[in-house]
Amino acid sequence: MNTNDAFTLEVTGIDKVCAAGELYGRHCQKEGKIPVFSCEGGCIKGEIARQAANMVAKNDDYARACHGELFTVPHADLAKWVREAGKVILIDGCSLHCHKRIAENIIGKDQLVIFDALSIHRKYANLMDVDDVPEEERKQAAKEVADKILANLQENIPCCPYPLPSCGCESSPQVESTCTT
Repeated sequence: MNTNDAFTLEVTGIDKVCAAGELYGRHCQKEGKIPVFSCEGGCIKGEIARQAANMVAKNDDYARACHGELFTVPHADLAKWVREAGKVILIDGCSLHCHKRIAENIIGKDQLVIFDALSIHRKYANLMDVDDVPEEERKQAAKEVADKILANLQENIPCCPYPLPSCGCESSPQVESTCTT
């Protein structure tokens, strides 16, 4: 497979929904809340993105969305809220932009406001284990990311403070990893 080839991932259907997600999705849609979802990968970068998304979602106009329901339960009210929102905040953990690459096939690209947490905090590019970073340091990095995202949203800056290809900007300073294969 060529690394730039699109591929299909088959998801087994389900006729169930999350009862809490149904109520929450309808409430958020009625209130006009802006969905916020994030990378929740098993590494420190995903953990910082997840914590930042939780912080952003605590602000009045926003609410946390569940990527699991969005990606795998398309008939759910929570998924409907996200798909039909005028704007959706997506916080990816790193330059792989995993959630962006999936979400842009579910949500209109013009709805997505994409942020790359690593490009904001610029730390831990070479770490995987969440526990390699003390909890207070993780929280501080997430707060830095959340504060920058909220400031950008307030000023209608549609993406990260650094130009990123993921948000249609012209160039991207790379946060290089020294990982080897």
